[in-house]
Amino acid sequence: MEVFQVAHFVRLRSSVRSSRYLAAADDGTRVFLCGRRGVHNAVWAVEPVIGVIPGASAGPYVRLRGAYGRYLVATNYGAGRGPSDGVVAEQRDLGVRPTPPGYLWQAFRRRDSFVLRNGAGRYLRANGRFRRWHKDVSVAGDNASTMMQWRVEVVPPMASRPSLVDLPPQLMHRTNPPVESDLSRVIRYVRADNAGRYGEQEWAPVRVNTNNLTHLRLTLAERLGQNCDAGQITLCVRAGRYAHLSPLLVDLPMGNNPIHIVVLNHGTPGLASIN
Repeated sequence: MEVFQVAHFVRLRSSVRSSRYLAAADDGTRVFLCGRRGVHNAVWAVEPVIGVIPGASAGPYVRLRGAYGRYLVATNYGAGRGPSDGVVAEQRDLGVRPTPPGYLWQAFRRRDSFVLRNGAGRYLRANGRFRRWHKDVSVAGDNASTMMQWRVEVVPPMASRPSLVDLPPQLMHRTNPPVESDLSRVIRYVRADNAGRYGEQEWAPVRVNTNNLTHLRLTLAERLGQNCDAGQITLCVRAGRYAHLSPLLVDLPMGNNPIHIVVLNHGTPGLASIN
């Protein structure tokens, strides 16, 4: 676990498929092997988990939070590829306490690589050793395969926030861009005070018909009034009641699912506390 003790953000690169990284797919649910190292979707925030977790083996553990604020989870659904005992890995909200074992991860060194075991005793696995077009990631019980070995690359925190005109490094749909009906959703938003506090009764809804992050910043700044400058706020997604706030650096995920956004002012202790 020492690798996670010194890292706030990491990339997980398959040791066998060495040009492929674990990435959060832009539907906000799937995870897959991505060949684009520089995109935010391939970066995972590391959250230490404190205390004993019922149903999980002995810790310590971390949670891994992706670009859309959701967590890397081993589900109970059988995986279509990989070992017969494999289950699907995906992104999920964190809406319950204590953290379920499927959300918890440990790293164990294997020479210059690591295997990642979750709280239920299964191991994160890249697929497609021979069928290279397969990009699936699963979680399985046997850690003997080298497909379960990952290189952990520590990612330094960003020195500054992107401006409104910066194009975020993210997954793009160049051939089949989504249409409006694929993106229309209700955003629930709240503005935090300078300490990062807000009330659960303060959420307000707004419907948007695009997943564009800049458009959402401008829309929420207009909704919040004259004392809100779109260039001086950061939008943070809260993916579940007990999820950590996650600065949104990419466009919203595809789909119509509602999303909760907390608006934080630049230069405030509230924003500094989550950086």
